[in-house]
This record gives sequence, structure tokens and C-alpha cells, in this order.
Amino acid sequence: MKRALFIAAVLAACHDLPPEVLPPPFGPHAPVTGTTYLFFPTGMAVTPDGALLVANANINRRYDLGTVVGLRAEYMAKFFTANRDNALGGDQDLQGDESAVIIGNYAGPLLLNDAGTVAYTGSRDTGVLNAVSVGADGAVSCFPGTGPSSTDCRSGLINLSTAPDPSNGGAPAAIEGPYAIVRGDFFPAGATAPRQTMFVSSVVPHIDLVNSGVVTTSSQVAALDASDPTQVLFTMLAANEVSPANGWAPGPMVFDSARRRLYAAGCYTRVAGTGAGEPGSAKCFGNASNLLRIMDVDAQHAGDTQYVEMYADVLSVDTDDLMLADPDPATGYSTTLYATMRNPDSLVQIGLPVIYSQPPRVRAITPMPITPAEMLRIPRPGMSDLIAVVAEKSGAVAFYDTGQQAVVSLVEGLGDSPFTIKRLPCPTGPGEPGDGNACLAVSVFGECRVAFIIVPLNQPQLAALRGRVGGCASL
Repeated sequence: MKRALFIAAVLAACHDLPPEVLPPPFGPHAPVTGTTYLFFPTGMAVTPDGALLVANANINRRYDLGTVVGLRAEYMAKFFTANRDNALGGDQDLQGDESAVIIGNYAGPLLLNDAGTVAYTGSRDTGVLNAVSVGADGAVSCFPGTGPSSTDCRSGLINLSTAPDPSNGGAPAAIEGPYAIVRGDFFPAGATAPRQTMFVSSVVPHIDLVNSGVVTTSSQVAALDASDPTQVLFTMLAANEVSPANGWAPGPMVFDSARRRLYAAGCYTRVAGTGAGEPGSAKCFGNASNLLRIMDVDAQHAGDTQYVEMYADVLSVDTDDLMLADPDPATGYSTTLYATMRNPDSLVQIGLPVIYSQPPRVRAITPMPITPAEMLRIPRPGMSDLIAVVAEKSGAVAFYDTGQQAVVSLVEGLGDSPFTIKRLPCPTGPGEPGDGNACLAVSVFGECRVAFIIVPLNQPQLAALRGRVGGCASL
């Protein structure tokens, strides 16, 4: 009898789950219970009233889940105010009155809907698209149906790895590592008005076959109904084994509303063995290719992806960000596609012809500080635009003058691995920065911070770091 009770107790113990470690401010394992922290921030978005949303990727899996944090506009304005006696400076902890919700792990870019009331980001470990409701001044809560409470959104809105794709007979959409996400639209067959859409790509290629240790993969881009993103409308093939992209998945993606096209670049691959018994995923290596992929959204799933090889011109295999610019005054067509590339590190200007039969061509290449990442266009009335380019391993932001075609300013000291950059509204009023400056926020991934930079539009060489908030040391 005692032996039976002992065995029953052992079996019960074997079925006990380890305690759940919730991220701050929700779990008892937070350094100070109830205090919000940043931990490996990735995506950011600016709300209509100037608040900043930050997605925490939880990349080291210290916690079981990630978060989205809303930083108030009034709090961030103190970093930029002209009166330095009343301004924050240096490194600061969060003030304790920001808002936060739980989401899945490995979040990527954050995208707001047109109204600015819902923020979306993918979880690369599960294929889930997270949805977070956004209120006044960055107050966040769970979108209905995405979790068990108003602050726990871990269930997500839709699992894009298993959601049925009606354009492929109901087979899974196979967006297994949702990352790039952009707003757009397409014309359904016979329609006279476009249908608003969100396009989501995956950085994890789908495995079609494993044969003698050789992995055969493909990659899709999913179109979701913008009014109801739980509905996959169709998917488009970004690559398969017989395409020039060899089944590789893209990274960055932009939507060209005039040409009705998606542009995607970058390269991610699957490998058969990682030592853990599961196929792994990583950036492409050992190849000599840098493909620009062009997808016709109105053709939907029936369209053929166009591939433009840029390697001979750029000598780089790694594209990190894309940005459309320079619209033609007569047609509205963007005439330039900017790309940040690595190894060699450069800002690449790609010409986009109006005539469809002519392929895009590289027009100019400008060296950048080490490992350029995301970029941001800063318009300057009466002057040429600036492009702010984040340099990840340099811990800096470079400012490129499109008129001079040269880097005219460099702000250093941001810290370990800055990545995402957004523009915030500058404080207005007597003596405040107002419209004569650009106020920027940069996620500093490796130091769990957000850095704030002010850029005088007339004198970008005077751009300066005004402070940072957060920090991994708090964890």
C-alpha cells in the first residue's frame, strides 16, 4: 500500500508544471512588483496623440511572455524641452504610470490600424498575430478575444501558421514566423474600389519536404482583411524551391499603392539540424544573391513574383530595411526605393521606373556606419529630405542629406544595438522645439532602452542625444 501511494505521489509530481514567470509589471518575479520595464525592445509605433508603443521581444526568454508598453507623450516631451533645467537627461527608469499588456514572444514591428486604435505585431515562436487596443495617451489593453483578461493578450488574434487560406483550398496559410506587416489594399476581381488589407510576411520559411537531411522550403505573404484581420483573404508566393529565391523567406517589406505592388527583400533560410532535433532558421549565409521581390497584389495568389538580382551592383547579401520615397508630382509614383544593406554597410538608392517593363536599377550607394538597420525619412520644407539611418553595431544614428547624397551628421552613444526609429511630435509653445526640430525615438535592443534624439532641421549637424529610458540592469 505504501509503495502504491509512493508511486502515485511520484507520478503526480512528474505532471506538475513549472511556475509561470510573467513579465514585469505582472509577475511576482519582477524586480519591483508593479513596476514596468523594457526588455529587448523591437517594434515601436507612435499613436495619433503622440504616445509611443514599444514591443518587448523577451529574446533571452527570461520570462514566459513578452509585453507591449505605452509611454505617455507628456513624459517623453520632457526629454526634448528647451528648458534643460526642467528636462530629464541621461538614463532614466520608467516613471510607473505607463501602460502595459502581455503578448507572445519574439515580437517584431508594430503596426497601427488607420484609426490608431489597434496595434498589431507577430510572435515568431508561435505564428500568432497579437492585437492590442490603444486608448488615450498610449493606454493599452487587450483586443477583445485575445486573452483571459484585459492585460493578458497571449492568445493573440489569429494563428497565421494554421489559419485556412481560401486561395489554396483551405490549406494552412503557413506564415510560421510573422514579422514584416504593412497596410495596403487590393482590387478584388470585378471591383471598382480597393479592399483595405494588411500584408504579413514570415521570416521562417515553411518546410515542404525533408529528404536525406536536405530541407525544401517555400515562403508566403498573407493578405488579411483590415476590418477583420482574423480572415485570411489570400496568400502570395514569395519563393519556392524552383524560384530564384530558392525557398528563402524575405525580411523587410513595403507597399507601393500607385503601382499596386509589394516590394520585399532580405533572406532567411531553414536548416535541417540545430542539435535540438528540430529544423532551425537563420539569415542566409554562403550565398551570393540579394534579391528584390516584387509582388502584384491585384493578381492575388495567381500572380508570379518578379525577382530582381541586385548583388552585382551592391555586393551585399543582407538587406535590412526598405523605404519608398520621391513621388513623381504628375503620377504620384515613388521614383526611389531606399534600402539599408550590410556587408558592405551602405544606404542604397534604387530607381523605380514608371514603365513596368523596365526593372528597378541601383542608382547610388553611400557607405554607412557599421550594420545599418531601420531608417526614417525626415521632410524639411524648402530643403532636401534627411534620412535617419540607425547603425546597430556602431550604437549610432547617421543623418543622410538626399540633396548632397552624403552623411551630414552622426549621433553616437545610444548604446548596444539600436534598431527601430520613429518620429515623435516635438513639444510646442514659447521656447519649445516646435516645428523647427525633429524629435526621434530609437529602440536600443541590447540595453533594453529607448533613446531620444533631437535634430534641428536647418542644422542637422547639431543633432544630439537627449536621454534614454529603461535599461537591462533593472532586470
